[in-house]
Amino acid sequence: MVKICFLADAQSIHTRKWAEYFSGIYDEIHIISMRKTDYVYESNVYVHVLRSISENKLSYFLLIRDIKKLVKEINPDILHSHYATSYGLYGRMCNRHPFIISVWGSDIYEFPKVNIAKKWLLKYILKGADKVCSTSNDMAEETGKYYNKEIIITPFGVDIDKFKCYTPILSSINITIGVIKGLEKIYGIDYLIEGFSKVIQEYHGNKQLKLLIVGEGTQRIKLQALVNELDIKSNVTFTGKIDNDKVPEYINMMDIVCLPSLSESFGVSAVEACACGRPILATNVGGLKEIIFDNYNGFVIKQKSSEDIKLKIMKIIENEVRMVQFSKNARKLVLKKYSWMNNAKIMDNLYKKLVNINK
Repeated sequence: MVKICFLADAQSIHTRKWAEYFSGIYDEIHIISMRKTDYVYESNVYVHVLRSISENKLSYFLLIRDIKKLVKEINPDILHSHYATSYGLYGRMCNRHPFIISVWGSDIYEFPKVNIAKKWLLKYILKGADKVCSTSNDMAEETGKYYNKEIIITPFGVDIDKFKCYTPILSSINITIGVIKGLEKIYGIDYLIEGFSKVIQEYHGNKQLKLLIVGEGTQRIKLQALVNELDIKSNVTFTGKIDNDKVPEYINMMDIVCLPSLSESFGVSAVEACACGRPILATNVGGLKEIIFDNYNGFVIKQKSSEDIKLKIMKIIENEVRMVQFSKNARKLVLKKYSWMNNAKIMDNLYKKLVNINK
């Protein structure tokens, strides 16, 4: 009997995908999470929720004893922390091997830059891992500043049968530019709104322009106020949070996907959009630079530049033949590099290798 134990957020869509995939391969999957989930996992996936007694960050350290005890009871063949800090620290303190850490983004790009103590804590955590995994080369390079061994690239691909083109681009009376992201400052959606407003002023084509903003977050009220201030409310739709199962449906409502992020770890949204055959406009940050290739499946846009967003939107919608070619190229790229099944096999091969070494 082979048991895998994830130290991870049970509510996260990323954790769900890993657990669902490996539940079909291994006997037991255990998830130790600090957050409850309403998601119904497979019968051989066991979710253990351990929560701190207060919001004080120091209280998280009090969970270490309980987590160590639980991991000992589970006795997994692989212990795998998803997110280097927090879950990575818990895994490090369990002193159990084989131990894998998957870095996710802010744990590498932001956490160690806060102060020297956090930088050394991250180094300590990573040093305890047998293997460290990253979803992008860019994030692996950043991780290499704190970890001097090999970093395994495990792209977080998509289900190519679920994420595909159901509705071809340019098949509506409107041209819809869209984004599916959390409504947070780091994703630069205010620059998209401003750039879109400028496009409306300059575009003289025969189709109406629409902006579809899918997601929820702390910036929603400010972004809606900006839409009102620019007097483009009739052209913009905020959907709020949607169920993950509906993401392909909403992507297929868009003709162009725009990701004006200020920072990205991998860029799952870009892969999902490409899988649906959507041309992409995206900043050249993080993992996005490995997914968006200028004048191949979209255009690269400058960070924090509503003017460049305007220029690139105009450039893409004024050449429908090129737009269609971008659509085909986007799907082709995903089939070649970002099929979830192929990407998950990379992790499975790593598991099998480590279990064999351990035994």
